[in-house]
Amino acid sequence: MDMTVIAVVAALASALTLYSGFGLGTILLPAFALFFPVPVAVAATGVVHLLNNVFKAGLLWRQADWRVVLRFGLTAVPAAMLGA
Repeated sequence: MDMTVIAVVAALASALTLYSGFGLGTILLPAFALFFPVPVAVAATGVVHLLNNVFKAGLLWRQADWRVVLRFGLTAVPAAMLGA
């Protein structure tokens, strides 16, 4: 039963963030922390985050405006790395 709740929360949160673009970690971490120790909850949130991003990239790949992706991506990726 616990795994079903976790899977449903992860799926719903992922679907919600497909449109909003943010909030996956904010929703998932507290939900995961109810069922797992905090270090495991953080790691599980990271795994779902990665898989969600891979899914979104695959789903939206063809509709991307590549001029915009290059224009913002070339500056956003290094800035994100510095910010992390």
